[in-house]
Amino acid sequence: MLRSMARDFLLCGASPQMWLPALFLCATAWSSELPAEKPLWSGTEFTNTILYKAKETVTSYGISKHSLSGSNRVFSLVAEPTYSIHAAPKAQANGVGLVICPGGGYRDVWIDREGHDLALWLKPKGVTSLVLKYRTNNGGDNDRAYPWETYLPAVFADARQAIRILRSQAAELNLDPNKIGICGFSAGGNLAFNILYRPEPAGPSGRVSGVANFGGLFYPWFREDFADLVANTKPLPPVFVMNAVDDTLTPVSHCMDFAQTVLKANGSLQLLLFSKGGHGFDMGEGHGESAPLWKESFVAWLKDSGFIR
Repeated sequence: MLRSMARDFLLCGASPQMWLPALFLCATAWSSELPAEKPLWSGTEFTNTILYKAKETVTSYGISKHSLSGSNRVFSLVAEPTYSIHAAPKAQANGVGLVICPGGGYRDVWIDREGHDLALWLKPKGVTSLVLKYRTNNGGDNDRAYPWETYLPAVFADARQAIRILRSQAAELNLDPNKIGICGFSAGGNLAFNILYRPEPAGPSGRVSGVANFGGLFYPWFREDFADLVANTKPLPPVFVMNAVDDTLTPVSHCMDFAQTVLKANGSLQLLLFSKGGHGFDMGEGHGESAPLWKESFVAWLKDSGFIR
């Protein structure tokens, strides 16, 4: 069991120093700053294809001194997706809305380190964020509960629904419906990538669009061949990509190949590489001097791209 846990934690970017002293708690350590979770789907629009016999679990780990949320939870066996919205104050709101997809190898959702912490950092910058707890694909050891062809459409649907929620609440959240983006860390970056470069499935007439206007891929996992997806996407959304050269789980070479593919297709892209950081450096603090600067670069890129004026 410990070996299985070690594999999953390393997949999500945690070092042995982080998981060995961890407290395995099945309790929720809410921070008073965090907004409430709400069901992502409601009513008859949701037919769930991802179900588990066991209940959803949450494990709490040691909290970094740099954490803005004051929490470090990892959710597994997620069958009922939820979302939380960090609304920027009206006086600071710049119209940008962002869906944040935490990482976790699609087995887990590192909701705080790669979700709420970024949302809290972006909030005073005028960006309203939706932190998504999407459905996971949990099996024993190296197995998955569901084949990719069953699981991926479900999790893609979760991400698009999150975009629709932000866009449908644009007026009350002081958002521009044409400035709704999606970003993600590691496997969450793979989720964001698929939403950016796959067409939205047909839906009922009048349904709010689940298409993202821009994207952020943070040490993303590219599990598929992206060349054809990029070539068939019109128009190409602006995208920000960042990674660390010493990342051995999601190699920087994949980000470089992806960047070349987008640029050859005349897409708009910014690629940011750090010499130090490893995999799963989330907000960057504690991983060298330059890695923490990625957040400022992301906001600056939003300005350069015309999303923040």
